[in-house]
Amino acid sequence: MVIVHTNEEKGVTIGAPFHRTIKVLLAPDKNDVKELTFSHVVLHARSQTDYHKHDRPELIFILSGAGVMKVEGKEYPIAPNYVYWVLKEEMHQMINTADNDMTFVTVFVPGYTAEENYKRCLDAAAAVAKAGAAGVTPKGGEA
Repeated sequence: MVIVHTNEEKGVTIGAPFHRTIKVLLAPDKNDVKELTFSHVVLHARSQTDYHKHDRPELIFILSGAGVMKVEGKEYPIAPNYVYWVLKEEMHQMINTADNDMTFVTVFVPGYTAEENYKRCLDAAAAVAKAGAAGVTPKGGEA
């Protein structure tokens, strides 16, 4: 059995404009869970994820907060107890429209390593920072 307490995990904090804290709790390289990746995410107030896609499906379960889920150009409400199954290659983005943090968990099957998961998010933020300095708007990324 593997038991993980979210508060004991450090995770990675992504800076603006995608301000969030991601804690990969279970993954092939995190607690030796080969089958999936399970992460806890805090999307900070008035922040968003980048508009991106993955090479595998993603399950997202909202724990708290409010906002909008953008999928392939359409918008859906985000509220506690909503579950989203984002298909492989679907462009998607989570937007926190509230003045408080949004929390959710994600599951990828098959799993990414924690390193792969963190790297994609950090690279997206870095691309926006670099493009912003050059006056360019970057396109959505892929993990």
